[in-house]
Amino acid sequence: MKDNLVISVLENELEALNQIKEKCLHCTGCNLHKTRTNIVFSGGVPNHKMMLIGEAPGFYEDQKGEPFVGKAGQLLDKILASVGFSRKEHLYICNTLKCRPPENRDPLPEEENACREYLNAQIDILKPKIILLCGRIAAHAMLGTTQGITRIRGKWFEGPNFSKMMPIYHPSYLLRNDSREKGSPKWQMWQDIQEIRKVYDQMD
Repeated sequence: MKDNLVISVLENELEALNQIKEKCLHCTGCNLHKTRTNIVFSGGVPNHKMMLIGEAPGFYEDQKGEPFVGKAGQLLDKILASVGFSRKEHLYICNTLKCRPPENRDPLPEEENACREYLNAQIDILKPKIILLCGRIAAHAMLGTTQGITRIRGKWFEGPNFSKMMPIYHPSYLLRNDSREKGSPKWQMWQDIQEIRKVYDQMD
C-alpha cells in the first residue's frame, strides 16, 4: 500500500513526464550521448511530496538505466529505511545529468546546461515540496554555490515552486567515511534524515 501522505500524481502529469523522458532518450545535446549505454531518467515513484536529485549516473546506473543501483544505492536505501522511507513509496529520484560522464568524472558545465531542461521539467511537473540535493554536484547545480557539502549539508534552502531544499551527503562519500562517531559524516547523515522525516510528516 502506498503511504497515504504521498499526494497522487495526475494522469496528465505522468504523461508530461513520459513525453520529456521520450525526448531525453533521443538527446544529442552534448557529447555524452556518444558514450552512454542508457539514459538514466528517473527512479522511485512520481509524487508531489519529495524528490531526490543526485549527481550523475555511474557504471551500474548506465548499464541498467536506473539511478542509485550500485553500492551507493544500496546504502541510500538503508538510510531511507532507517526512518521508514522507501524509494517505491516516498520519493522520486533523478540526477543533474541523465548520461554517465566517462570514468565518473565531474560533469562539465556544457553537459549540465544541456541536461538542465530535463531536470527543470521534472521539477516543474511534479512541484515537490521537499527536494533533497544528494552530493556536492547536485547542491552546486541547484543552489548556485561553490561551498563544500560539509558546510551546507543539513540546512534548509528555499527552492523552486516554494519547495524546501536540503543538501545531504552522497552515499558514495559515506562509503569512504565509515566512522559512526558523533560528528562523523555518517552521524551527521543520521541527524539529517531524521530532520527530513520530521518535516515530511508535518507537510500535507
